[in-house]
Amino acid sequence: MNAIVGLASDDHEKVWLVYRWITRHFRHDSRLASRIGDPGKHSLDALYQQGGGSCAVYADVVHRLLARAGFEVKTVYGTVKGNSGSTRRGLSVNHVWNAVKVDGQWRLIDATWGSGYVGPQGFQRDQSDLFFLMPPELAVLSHFDHSDELGFQRRFGVTASLFAKMPEDAVYAAAIGFEPLEILHFQRQHAGQPLVRTFDHPGSIFRVLKAPVQGRLNRQLQSFKLEAAQFEELMVVQGKTWTSMKKDGIIHALNMLPERGELIIMGRRPKQHDFEALLEYSVK
Repeated sequence: MNAIVGLASDDHEKVWLVYRWITRHFRHDSRLASRIGDPGKHSLDALYQQGGGSCAVYADVVHRLLARAGFEVKTVYGTVKGNSGSTRRGLSVNHVWNAVKVDGQWRLIDATWGSGYVGPQGFQRDQSDLFFLMPPELAVLSHFDHSDELGFQRRFGVTASLFAKMPEDAVYAAAIGFEPLEILHFQRQHAGQPLVRTFDHPGSIFRVLKAPVQGRLNRQLQSFKLEAAQFEELMVVQGKTWTSMKKDGIIHALNMLPERGELIIMGRRPKQHDFEALLEYSVK
């Protein structure tokens, strides 16, 4: 344990080192998970030698390592967006993750999602800190604990019905700068309506400072403001019309009355000719 967290300067860094160690050394593997069965019946060394398994393996290793490091930690059985489900103790369950208390506050950790994803070619490692110490207002966009032991769902009024209608990309919209509470407010008012399309960009690529969170816009004055240090130029594209956003340092901004149809904000990196899509709306 000391080999993982021995150089940490504070509790936050200790937890991060455990999280990063697990997301680096474990992989999601359903066949391996079937062979392992209940991870609690295996030693940590045995699980490390296996090198992966299901979300239950990730959560079990997180729990044991953080407990050994002196943290108060919980294993949470619940529902996440995009997974098929089963039941546990009469409650809907399709995923397992953890909660840990750091600096007196409970935060969520999902090492499974933080390690990568399963695509057509199998598991693809893609480490992300988006699912590290998620604050409650962010966690409730993608993770639902039916027992709500920590009270996150009650605090933000996220019922099972509202969560079921939550778009799968809500947490990714928050990751690039949209306020989680704004997303929650929009979903309460317009449950199931689409959010702005974000194309799953990491938050390090650009950050939204001001833009509508809803995916369908009315034909009225709209304001867009993005921080985008990695892009030389940002454009708003509608059909054949390309409108350049005003640039001030790394800030790109535009107020405009859009036309009906598709609206895409696109960016061009320095020394590149092609533009890539950053945000997409439809205007009615």
